[in-house]
Amino acid sequence: MKKESDKLSPHLLELIKIAKMGDYERAIKYSKQIFQQYENSPLFLNTMGIIYRRTKDYEQARFVTEKALGLDNTLVQAKLNIASIDIEEGLVDKAIYALKNVLKENKNYSEAMTNLAYAFKKKGDFNSSIRYYRKALRLPKKLPRSYFNLGTSLLSIKKFKEGWEKYEYRWKVDPGDKVVWPLKDKPLWDGKSASGVLLWREQGIGDDIIFLGLVPEAYEKAGKDMTVLIDPRLVAMCERSMPGIEFLPAVKGSVQEDRFDYHLPMGSLPRLFRSSEEDFSKTRESYLKADMERVEVLRKELGVEGKKVIGISWKSFKSLNTTKKSMDLEQFGRMFDGLDVVLLNLQYGDVNEEIRAFTKGTGIEVLQCSSVNLKEDLDGLGALIALCDLVVSTSNVTIHMAGALGKEAWVLLPFAANFWWLIERTDSLWYPTVKLYRQKSLQDWSEILKNIEAQLKVEHINRFIN
Repeated sequence: MKKESDKLSPHLLELIKIAKMGDYERAIKYSKQIFQQYENSPLFLNTMGIIYRRTKDYEQARFVTEKALGLDNTLVQAKLNIASIDIEEGLVDKAIYALKNVLKENKNYSEAMTNLAYAFKKKGDFNSSIRYYRKALRLPKKLPRSYFNLGTSLLSIKKFKEGWEKYEYRWKVDPGDKVVWPLKDKPLWDGKSASGVLLWREQGIGDDIIFLGLVPEAYEKAGKDMTVLIDPRLVAMCERSMPGIEFLPAVKGSVQEDRFDYHLPMGSLPRLFRSSEEDFSKTRESYLKADMERVEVLRKELGVEGKKVIGISWKSFKSLNTTKKSMDLEQFGRMFDGLDVVLLNLQYGDVNEEIRAFTKGTGIEVLQCSSVNLKEDLDGLGALIALCDLVVSTSNVTIHMAGALGKEAWVLLPFAANFWWLIERTDSLWYPTVKLYRQKSLQDWSEILKNIEAQLKVEHINRFIN
């Protein structure tokens, strides 16, 4: 029998409502206001645990969720939340063991099956991941994220046709389920000749840059009547790179619906143009163009004329788990020790103190460009990348920009990388000039750093010293 405190009270319903809106800061504030009333409610504590997990406060998430299990050790939702925390903290085998135990008690529990599939995906075992996602989709309750995550798992192993079909389920899961479409009463473009086609951005800036690589093909297919709604920071570069296409900044009120006959979210372009690995032979090596006049201005401003420059970036602030795709400069930067090159900071965010501490501790200087805001001035970022001889970065906007510009770049990838990077290969289908360096085990950067350091020394002899 349920405890009185575990009934879905108006307070708990309100908390869940706020959390579902994605306003986790407000949800945490509200939960603290009602905490004394519900501190012995397992459902309330587990809801708090989920909210803390989504804000990446794993210590607090684990604490309140384990307290919920202490009050009710049969609360399956809390067991699933602990498993999710384990996955996000890299304890994947522990999560798999727990999820299998849940399924022993209820083999038809869709959420547990889907989470198990996700755990195998994070472990890099895509065959097992796909098998469990398919099992989940044979259960009575079919979760949209099972379809979506099955899609990204398939894409990781080059099963492009089905993968892109399942990728359309992104509109059923967070954050796609919260996206407001700019056109509501116009049909989706099918990739054929048509007038008045609007393509529109839907995701983060890195995804924008990837999808932009398909816009020239779409433009030709549509009959050269196309408008693209893009992040305002990319408009100038896109106009320079793709003449003939109209680029509009994606701001509220920027679209007049009666101007367009068809539309398509940019994340749906691969479904039309990349159904097989052979389709990637059409990939253009440098579909974005830097402002070359500005490149020369910045080269003089930085005083690097005639010098070999390596651009560096080591963090991803937008990753679901920043430690997965990021490292400290102290860890990242030592592989450049002894090279007769200029290191140029391409990392956005407040990293001034980190750079100062790194230089003080290692004697390795990192040049910064005061005239370019690396987050807001993406055209400036592009110019800085263009003046580099090489870019070395973790998987973030910097590496996407370098790849789109056709700049030689080396990317440090986590063990189970985003599906864009596929598995095992050292080259990129999306960016021909990008070389991939992969972790050999979860959250262990040591071997990959040694490999890159060795390669840098080879490059130093063959290229940088000449």
